[in-house]
Amino acid sequence: MKKVLIYTLIIYLQSIVSVVSKEIKILYKINDSIITNHDIFEEINYLVSLNKNLMQLSNKQLSSNAEKSLIREIIKKDEISKFYEINYNEEIKSEKIDSIVKNFRKTMGFESNQEFEDYLKVKNIGINDLKKKFIIEQFWNQLIFDKYRNLIKIDSNKINSVLEKLIKSNSEILSFNLSEIIFLEKSRSEIKKKSEEIITSIQTIGFKDSAVIHSISESSKLGGEIGWINQNQISKKIFLAIKDLEIGEFSKPIITAGGIIFLKVNNKKKINVQVDKEEEMKRLISFERNRILNEYSIIYYKEIENKAYVEKF
Repeated sequence: MKKVLIYTLIIYLQSIVSVVSKEIKILYKINDSIITNHDIFEEINYLVSLNKNLMQLSNKQLSSNAEKSLIREIIKKDEISKFYEINYNEEIKSEKIDSIVKNFRKTMGFESNQEFEDYLKVKNIGINDLKKKFIIEQFWNQLIFDKYRNLIKIDSNKINSVLEKLIKSNSEILSFNLSEIIFLEKSRSEIKKKSEEIITSIQTIGFKDSAVIHSISESSKLGGEIGWINQNQISKKIFLAIKDLEIGEFSKPIITAGGIIFLKVNNKKKINVQVDKEEEMKRLISFERNRILNEYSIIYYKEIENKAYVEKF
């Protein structure tokens, strides 16, 4: 099956070579870095190789998505360099990065490192190049944590109260397998316009491909997939927005502090509540902390993106 997928990807990537001229051209200047048409082609290769769903996009959409991905990566890399001295050659060898790569290759369905590296080699993607992308994200997340950790306020009493009710009632709760599209706009008119654009896109090419094109979340690279989440892990506002959705349906835009969110219910089920209260408290507090940090991450990125020097040629 994987051999068929590899062959399909090779044929597909050969078909988009025409997107990039043989002549190297500078397309963008981002701060002190440049992006060429060759960089765009390599990023398309990277994105398509790691998410086969992208093969459904047009060459224009692929190029646009690759441009956004590279611009975002450069801006983040420049920002983290202001706070940390990063030796990429050393970080590549770290256990933490190896663990991140291991988890990632498992999500792609590869059982062994060798099998995954062989696949990357066929796609002309160096494992160290992949690791560098993860290193940038790791230090970006560290920056967000260092910058905002003192601002995180978690109401543990509220979480405890919810747990107490669940334990006492010994009831079933809903668990959702979700995908997301997150975007940021300032005015009501801009939010409405972007929401209508995304809804049209979802109806035309599907939620996954629309997440790749429109979402500013890192989950966009995986078609917006965020996996299984229990109802006690999400806010009341989000739960009310998705609880009555059928499998395959998506929500209306939900306005949150970290952006406007569309959520799609890929699957849902009822689960029995058998709670180890201490462990569940730790898990829920961790989940809430990560949710808040993700909101800060989106807001902070938009701030530095607006200040970055971006010139298009």
